Amino acid sequence: MNSPLIIAAGPTAYEHIKKNGLSPDDISAVFGASGAAKWLAIAGLDARIFGNWLTERQNPTPIDLFGTSVGAFKLAAAARTDPRKALEKMAHAYVHQSYANALTYDAITDQTNKTMSKFLGADDGSDDISVGIGEVLGNPHYRLHIGAVRCHGRLNEEGQNPQRLAMLRAGLLSPFTDRHLRGLAERVVFSDPRHELTFHARDGFAVSTKTLTADNFENALQASGAIPVYMRPVRLSEDPDHIYRDGGLLDYHPLPGSFWPERDGLILYPHFYGHFKKRWFDKFYPWRKARAAELDRVVMLAPNRAFIKSLPDGKIPSRQGFVAYRKNEAERFDKWTQVVERSAQLGAVFIDACASGKISQLVRPLPL
Repeated sequence: MNSPLIIAAGPTAYEHIKKNGLSPDDISAVFGASGAAKWLAIAGLDARIFGNWLTERQNPTPIDLFGTSVGAFKLAAAARTDPRKALEKMAHAYVHQSYANALTYDAITDQTNKTMSKFLGADDGSDDISVGIGEVLGNPHYRLHIGAVRCHGRLNEEGQNPQRLAMLRAGLLSPFTDRHLRGLAERVVFSDPRHELTFHARDGFAVSTKTLTADNFENALQASGAIPVYMRPVRLSEDPDHIYRDGGLLDYHPLPGSFWPERDGLILYPHFYGHFKKRWFDKFYPWRKARAAELDRVVMLAPNRAFIKSLPDGKIPSRQGFVAYRKNEAERFDKWTQVVERSAQLGAVFIDACASGKISQLVRPLPL
């Protein structure tokens, strides 16, 4: 069947779908990957999953949401009372970030914070994010978990040069080991206080948890997307000696096999790529991909190559677009808006595949 949407699943999830199809009641968790502007290619897919498909769920057990960087941002939006509206606000705000005046350390941080205020703010357009935070932490259907890293060594210094040296050191080690951030970063998960999960690190990086509250929610979300060198660091009042940064450093495309508890239910993973990269530096090495054991219960949804080639510029948006279109931002706004609008087609295909049962024929085994 010719479909713009790749549907692929790990061993256990694959067998389940081949036999039973896929229902919202089968889902125990939804994951979101780092990737900055790449998310725009599936923004419409996310909006329809949360705004339409998951609303049909009869299973009373709350769904756990885990994401890093833009993945954490979108899942925070998805956990609002009206997820479709919040995700659409986030996409619009992300597209319309402006760097016409400067593309600097402070400008990137400020524009990112403005995006957050748009999808967590009140419906009247105010920037009072307490409204959205209250909805997320009070949502009976979802439990949000935000991935970040607690920094050590030179990565724990605020100056850009020490950060560059830390990242250079990690980059030089990265071809030889996926533990190249050892001594520089530790995994931290900010979790909804109502959750009942116990995390088990299996990849050499321990996982510590912090309770996600109304008081630290903004800092946790900021930290999850705070790219070293490019953005202001985040400090927590309860841990002033450490900087908290982008969770994508350790969990670029978070893999359940790295730390997520083994439990019943499937993990839905809307993704902009047809593959998974564990660490941020892994994206430079084609041979470093996730193993089937790390994706056992994952159901991945991603646009296929033909769909991507049909998008403006023939590719998924990326952070480099901010630079490429800096002198003509109106063109970027238009192209990226088209991408978001086109991505709704992926959502329609997924919902139809589930409703019709065609998903049993469309699904493919992971890893691809």
